[in-house]
Amino acid sequence: MDEYQNWYCSACKVAARHFGWMVGNTDEYRKKSERNVSQEFMDALNFTGYDIEPWEAHILAYSGFLILLLMMLIVDVILFSVARYETSSLTAVAVCTAVVPLAGMAYLSEYPKIHAKFMKIHSLGDIPEIQSYIVMSMKLVSNMERAIIFAAENSTKPLANDLKKLIWDIHIRTFSSIDDALITFANQWGKNSEYFKRSLHLVKSSVNEPDEAQRLITLNKSLDIVLDGTKTMMESFSAKLRTPTYVLYSIFILIPLALVALIPAVSIVGVRMDTVTLVLIYVIVLPLATFFYSEYILLQRPATFAPPHISDRHPDLVGISSTKKMSVVGALIVGAFVGASGYILLFMGNPFGIISQEAMSGLLPLTFPVIWAITSIITIYCLGVYTPYKKIRDAIKQIESEFADALFILGRRISEGRSAEEAFGHTSETMKGAKIGEIFADVSKNLTGIRTTLHGAIFNEEYGAFRDVYSDRVHTTMRMFTESVHKSNEAAGMAIIKLADHLKELQEVEDNIKRSLYDVTSTMRATAMIFAPLIGGVTLALSEVIQKILLNISKEAQHLPDEFDFGGMMKDAGTGMAQSVPPDIFLLVIGLYMVILVIILTRFAGGIEYGGDKPQFMYDLGQMLPISIFVFTATTIISRYLFSSMV
Repeated sequence: MDEYQNWYCSACKVAARHFGWMVGNTDEYRKKSERNVSQEFMDALNFTGYDIEPWEAHILAYSGFLILLLMMLIVDVILFSVARYETSSLTAVAVCTAVVPLAGMAYLSEYPKIHAKFMKIHSLGDIPEIQSYIVMSMKLVSNMERAIIFAAENSTKPLANDLKKLIWDIHIRTFSSIDDALITFANQWGKNSEYFKRSLHLVKSSVNEPDEAQRLITLNKSLDIVLDGTKTMMESFSAKLRTPTYVLYSIFILIPLALVALIPAVSIVGVRMDTVTLVLIYVIVLPLATFFYSEYILLQRPATFAPPHISDRHPDLVGISSTKKMSVVGALIVGAFVGASGYILLFMGNPFGIISQEAMSGLLPLTFPVIWAITSIITIYCLGVYTPYKKIRDAIKQIESEFADALFILGRRISEGRSAEEAFGHTSETMKGAKIGEIFADVSKNLTGIRTTLHGAIFNEEYGAFRDVYSDRVHTTMRMFTESVHKSNEAAGMAIIKLADHLKELQEVEDNIKRSLYDVTSTMRATAMIFAPLIGGVTLALSEVIQKILLNISKEAQHLPDEFDFGGMMKDAGTGMAQSVPPDIFLLVIGLYMVILVIILTRFAGGIEYGGDKPQFMYDLGQMLPISIFVFTATTIISRYLFSSMV
């Protein structure tokens, strides 16, 4: 059971057990749900493998609505007790109180269909790896059932679970033969991937080829179809990204930042913006809308070449738990000092007038150090904890890029009749200076020094040369190698060379996918680090200028006779926001929005490029966030200085 099934199924069971009273007679409601539920919902339950009934999912949606409504009402009571509300903020709070529970109910009721769609799209990215394993095995031994078992056992992809179910169905005689099972499986996946269906039919037909050369040509053709189909699929996704990305950039980033400068000006027409409304808009509503829209775009991304999972038992991660604790403590200490620095300077008499105590005065508003405190905490934790993971990932990528060349050299030596230890030793010398060369040298040492088996020299948990190489692709290829060496040297050498060719093809497809997505990822990273902070800093300074001008107008208007004040509009011009949102609080809210925006954009760019890779995302965030906030800070200071002549 995966983590998604675990939480959703558990929540459904708990809701049915404790909130069944909401539907009255559960037996009657169960029958009613079964009659009214859509076939699409039932197909989603079957595809995801969720062990729940429709009525349980419905009760979860109802109970989720009730719980969220109670939570929103509690939050409203707390806010009413600590803050004074204007009409605009009352409206915003009422809308949030109504919308959040309804949105939660809709999400919970539709979750099986959403997750089924997610699984289907992401399983398409598993196809190249699965198919390459099947073809590798078929080239060694022309046995379809053996090839499917090998692919299912050596892949951790979700698609491998379907292969395991296929094997189980064959064993319990659901299908009369492996051919019938494969045809059914190909037709099932043909609805989502026509190229996978064609590829499987070619693999099946290769078994009946009388000529060995023609059989290998057919197998190579089947893999080419999958690789070309995957490349076409990602190119199509890249082309479809342009419009959603423009929408994300303009509606969810550019317009909200541009409106920052107009917020003080709306007080002229009598619209008062208080702190609660500002927080609701820029810290809750806009970030949530941006996050969900970006996640909706990422939901369309096929998962391709997922990053390896690195166990905490890796030698370079020894003591990682203590490192996490030290990073948290260090981040909190630094953050507390940085955040309090503004108040410390005020306590010291505000030397050199660094801290601004009113609009357009001083160098920095009082709450600017708080933004840097949050940035410091996130940066120190991300870089302190996830830099070791990043180094390991980079080492694995380097090994995978070098592996195909090393495998080609190894295959040549094996085909010449060299022993395994001699072949590994020669390859390590040829690849000297490369990480894979060091690993192959360890294999040779294990074979000559310990006198272990080839499998033990490579995979033994205590001394195996590949025990700390967390790459499924490399491990599976080496398993194929250990199986092939039991044949003649010439046959084994040729098999290894073919494996190297497969890896080269996979790497080429992976590189093409990265190139096709580069425009989007580079744009989003530039937006997060440069463009958004620049726009935010300029508009924030401009908003402070407008607020200062309106306050000056309001002060001057105090001396005007009443008949020249147009109903008191001029006297109230600058008081609308000044009374409810002081400049330092205004900057704090916009600064928080900037931090959240950088997190979302970093997640979006990383999700587009390499999928859901948490260590890579956290490392990227640790690098991008301080750069972004530095640009935001510098732009705000420079803009305030340049605009000061206007007031």
